[in-house]
Amino acid sequence: MATRQMEESWERTKEQIRIIWGDILSDQELQKARGDLRAMVALIHEKTGESREEILQKMDAIL
Repeated sequence: MATRQMEESWERTKEQIRIIWGDILSDQELQKARGDLRAMVALIHEKTGESREEILQKMDAIL
């Protein structure tokens, strides 16, 4: 469900990701993980070291 919501409102989702995590992800990285919640969480985790659980909570809030 969250993955579908992420894809359907991609521009808004992308803006919210940038607000929360800044510019740690390039446009290419965001595009690669577009619509794939697991891939997005893994990418943010890899870049920030933040726990997957914390990332998921934040992603749930914006989706």
